[in-house]
Amino acid sequence: MLVMEGDELAFDWPILFEASKDKPVLFTALACTDVLLTLDRRDFRELLGKTIYDLRVLTPGEFLRTEREAGRLLSRPDW
Repeated sequence: MLVMEGDELAFDWPILFEASKDKPVLFTALACTDVLLTLDRRDFRELLGKTIYDLRVLTPGEFLRTEREAGRLLSRPDW
């Protein structure tokens, strides 16, 4: 059986994001994950630390810190 599916993602809500080269990154993350991790502080500066349509945008360090504070990661054991 052959099933044809579109490979386009369309949102019913507006997204205002100036960095056009990074829009595919943002849209892909919105389509398939809960958290976007980025070190790109220049292009994602307005979104870092915020949530956009239930997608959290964080640096890797912020993500690890929030996960550790929520008890989902163990702190480094004392040697």
